[in-house]
Amino acid sequence: MGELTTSSIPQWTYTRIRDSRAHTLLARQCIGHTYLTNKFLLTRDPQPFCDDCLVPLTVRHLLVESTSLSDLRHRYLYRCRSRDSGVYYISKVLGPECLAQGHDGFRFLGEAGLLPKL
Repeated sequence: MGELTTSSIPQWTYTRIRDSRAHTLLARQCIGHTYLTNKFLLTRDPQPFCDDCLVPLTVRHLLVESTSLSDLRHRYLYRCRSRDSGVYYISKVLGPECLAQGHDGFRFLGEAGLLPKL
């Protein structure tokens, strides 16, 4: 499963989120290009890796795979799991279930200390 593409950013993202900064951050996450995960392309630095998992740092990894963020993921993104397997899917994390009623996806990123880096 790859990142969501610009053509698959749901229309509801533009109607439910009023804050322009949040809009920008959500769009960057949907296309998989954030400053934290892709600045190496601009700076010619080495690609960043997750300190805990030792895999390339991607939006998908941060939102649904990183073991170091699993407690926060369970706290804020519990609505974004598959009901039968308990697996987190990026399409759900960036979908209306996790962005409605308080923007839990943004709370997750904020408490993880990632929001200012995106």
